[in-house]
Amino acid sequence: MKRKLLVIGALSVALLLGGCSALGSASSSSPGETFEGGGTSSDANNSPGGTLAAHSDGDTGRDVATLVPGAQIVTTGTIALLAEEPTTVADRAVALATSLGGHVDNRTEQTSGDARADLVLRIPSEKVTEAIDGLKELATVDSVSITATDVTAQSSDIAARITALQTSVARLLDLMSKATSTTDLIALESTLSERQADLDSLVAQRTALTDTVAYSAITVSVDTAATAPTVGPGDFWSGLGTGWSSLVTALSGALVAFGVALPWLVALALIAAIVLLVIRLGMRRTRRAEEAQTPS
Repeated sequence: MKRKLLVIGALSVALLLGGCSALGSASSSSPGETFEGGGTSSDANNSPGGTLAAHSDGDTGRDVATLVPGAQIVTTGTIALLAEEPTTVADRAVALATSLGGHVDNRTEQTSGDARADLVLRIPSEKVTEAIDGLKELATVDSVSITATDVTAQSSDIAARITALQTSVARLLDLMSKATSTTDLIALESTLSERQADLDSLVAQRTALTDTVAYSAITVSVDTAATAPTVGPGDFWSGLGTGWSSLVTALSGALVAFGVALPWLVALALIAAIVLLVIRLGMRRTRRAEEAQTPS
């Protein structure tokens, strides 16, 4: 009897330990496990597009977007600067881009009136942050904007279409080498020309897309810094001086306006005098006619 009880007790302990270990392994590999920040393991493995994943920043505790290796990202940016000499700042921006391995796509300058310079810099994508930080040090920053666009799906689609067209072109070339009639050969050549044109267009698109991924476009605008507002007078004498200056300025402006209007005033006066003279002559003739008709 005691042996039976010992065997039953041993089996119960074994079953209990096995159930606990199975429960622990199931909870540790559960597909709905919650991560810090509200995410789950299934969400992390099936993120939209497969290009972004989130992890917690150890310093701030915030979730930070990290690009998955192999993602195709097109980065564009704009930065507006204010400087007293926009041309000089533009020269420094070009030098910065060159030092980072980039180049200038477009540059326009305006020197008359309010000076201004506009640049489109192409910077290696991995050095965009360094370029923005360097541009901020050149002048006063008015605004900054950076945009990242995931084009991985578009790049994959173009690559797949190129592969399909290359296979089709190869088959057409093989059929042309085996064609026995002129009619078949002409039809194959026409189809081949269409497929080759489509293939060349897709290759050009892939080249342009690869360039935009490798080199980010940063638009830089440099305007003249706004002049600081003049401080108003602080005492009687400064107010008197300001009033006298404004009076002289107003009189100068009035004299200029009078000088501009004087020729017109003289012309109008001459026209008015001629009109009055004609009216008086007409009135005199009318009176003489009336006096002549009146019996004496």
